[in-house]
Amino acid sequence: MNNFIQRTLTGILFVVTVVGSILYHPVLFFLVCLLVAFVGMLELKRLLERKYDKVNLLAALSLGLAFQLLVFLDTMDLLNQSWYVILMPIIWIPFVRELFKGGENPFQRIALTLLVPIYVSLPMSFLYLTGWVDGEFNGFYLLGFFAMVWCNDTGAYLVGVTLGKHKLYERISPKKTWEGFIGGVIFTFAAAYIIFKLTGLAALGVWMGAGLIISVFGTLGDLIESMLKRNVDIKDSGNILPGHGGILDRFDAVLFSAPMVFALFVLFG
Repeated sequence: MNNFIQRTLTGILFVVTVVGSILYHPVLFFLVCLLVAFVGMLELKRLLERKYDKVNLLAALSLGLAFQLLVFLDTMDLLNQSWYVILMPIIWIPFVRELFKGGENPFQRIALTLLVPIYVSLPMSFLYLTGWVDGEFNGFYLLGFFAMVWCNDTGAYLVGVTLGKHKLYERISPKKTWEGFIGGVIFTFAAAYIIFKLTGLAALGVWMGAGLIISVFGTLGDLIESMLKRNVDIKDSGNILPGHGGILDRFDAVLFSAPMVFALFVLFG
């Protein structure tokens, strides 16, 4: 199949899945977040093990699943915040395992195991919480967030391809340019203004601030994932999304911007 057609079909399916789950029911969107976190953690595990020690998959998935489930059950009023103490025994699992397993690099194995859920699953928990900033689920916060993420990507690509001359960070990503970054900011600000006019959920300044966060931290997330992939000599984090690569390739900007946007909405929304 032509790569452009493949990318287009995958992109349409991706957008339909995300938007459809947000509009249909918060439980369905939670399941999408859970699936993304699960696949993303598996991708990061495989990426790390190309060059470093084995990751304790059971401990990594347990902690990542705990992040997701505790947040979900809390928003559904099925438990109180005291249950969050169960995170600590799970965090200690890789430490205890290394104690009894023995080996020459316990620090590295523990760090790699904890990196997997912290890098992938914890930010996805904040993404899910973004829909609950009003105390009850409101999918328009999430739709606005994703609209700005996609506009930032589109603007950066279009402006970068047509006008890009000055490299943003050539050592990590030779194709990214300052012109593309500025184009992404402009597209995102335009999206933020439209979202403000359509929803009225927060002040214009809050949506503009969210747009700036997405442009800055989304770009950082993209560059950081590129840095990690370069370190282990791979082009894509996976192949689950034909024409687009892996889950981490599609959610790198989301992972870094979602927690910051959530914080902005909570503090000033």
